[in-house]
Amino acid sequence: MKGLVRPASNEAGLAFSGVAILGAMLVFAPLIMGGNRPLPLLILELAAIALLFLLLLRPGFEQHLSRPLLIALGLLVALPLVQLLPLPDFVWNWLPGRDFYAAASSAAGVTPKYRTVSLIPNATESALLALLVPLAVFLATVSTSETQLKQLVNLFIGLAVLQAIIGLAQFGTGSMTVLASLEGDGVSAAHGTYPNSDHLAGLLEMALPVALGLLIANIQIGGTQARSSRKTPLRQRLSRLFSSGIRFNRVAIYAAAGFAILLGLTFSHSRTGVSLAMLGILVSSLIFGRWVGGQRSTRLITAFTVVGVALALEIGLSSVLSRFTGKGMTDDLRWSIFAGTIQGIREFFPIGSGFGTYPAVFRRFQPGNIPEFVNHAHNDYLEWLFEGGLLAGILMIVFLVLYLLRWRKIWPREEYCPPYGFMRISAGIGLLMMGLHGLVDFNLHIPANAVFFAFLAGVFFHQASPAKPERPAQAPKLRPDAAPKPAPVKLPEPPAPAPDIRNPFAD
Repeated sequence: MKGLVRPASNEAGLAFSGVAILGAMLVFAPLIMGGNRPLPLLILELAAIALLFLLLLRPGFEQHLSRPLLIALGLLVALPLVQLLPLPDFVWNWLPGRDFYAAASSAAGVTPKYRTVSLIPNATESALLALLVPLAVFLATVSTSETQLKQLVNLFIGLAVLQAIIGLAQFGTGSMTVLASLEGDGVSAAHGTYPNSDHLAGLLEMALPVALGLLIANIQIGGTQARSSRKTPLRQRLSRLFSSGIRFNRVAIYAAAGFAILLGLTFSHSRTGVSLAMLGILVSSLIFGRWVGGQRSTRLITAFTVVGVALALEIGLSSVLSRFTGKGMTDDLRWSIFAGTIQGIREFFPIGSGFGTYPAVFRRFQPGNIPEFVNHAHNDYLEWLFEGGLLAGILMIVFLVLYLLRWRKIWPREEYCPPYGFMRISAGIGLLMMGLHGLVDFNLHIPANAVFFAFLAGVFFHQASPAKPERPAQAPKLRPDAAPKPAPVKLPEPPAPAPDIRNPFAD
């Protein structure tokens, strides 16, 4: 009986272990309330520490990243560490926005000798540990091979489809527990395993362009053929597609995955999610139209959208449309939260209040028309400016510039784009969708969506493996003491004797 196959080297074993931990983190992240609870977040943090340890044991893993990106990631981790440095009390009093807290400490009779830049050090420590999770996912993703990357992308699409199916079951049954035999809180929208339907929409809007990209990549027939083959009529190309069983099965799978994700987005009742889904479909049709054909890709994406809307109408789209015709964004309390957050940014600028301190510190700036507790700013960028100040704003600009510059490197110059190229391009579109959603929500503060965002960023910044040049066949080396033996000379063979033919008339 044969045992398990062992890796060929220690480096291969570390790589295998890292991919296994990365896949486990992707699967586990959304299972328990999107990871937004102490216990699942603790498990993710422990897995991230183990993953970072394995990456440090692998020599040269940092070669997969450019130097500006490495510097930006280093500054991202260093910023909360700087906020935890102790400062003398007289220096701390000079920092902007600290007068109110210094007066409160004096009134309470507390005069510490040293204080940290962060107003709540424990909250900043927790934010630093939570930051390690997406950081480890990103570094592990860019360090994987292309084959492993394709498997992880398929796993990501499968997880999104599973969440969409759970959400559709919740919408159909009206129960968070999905199962009819159990009693749960009544719901009118798809939540998945997230506590909020907007957070489910954040995952699905990232996954929809990826599913569409792989769908079009498999529809692209004859990728290695000459340019003249691209002028083949669409009818003949579709007939070739159906004649190839394996390729058609992949197309059907990715098409079904795309429909499920689109339906899950629709019935999440998230206005921003539905709007970004339409935008993602439009951007995908414009970008991928170069390889499938502009008009043909537009027809394909249009047909995909029409079928998805028809399915939504069949299930029931009236409750979704009511979200757009009812209460508008101008009547939402988000604008009051934004105003209070901007006031806090001015108060603490350019130092910030400290990462993780927003829920406690914002109470000082919370407008009176908001009766409920506000745990996030409903705008990731404003919240980061509130907590990190000017340096956080500079880092956001740096990452945006690196994202835009990366498009120039991954954009194919050839007529044929391999599925690997489609993966990176579609991951970039998914990052754009989540980045836009961050303007009106706090999806990137949800651990599961932060993990998936970091994973897509790793796919987007993944570097293709250099092609290994083929070595020419070399003649066998001879020993210096061995002289080449001359080939034996072959003498010409004598001609065969002519056969003796007897003349019967000679007798």
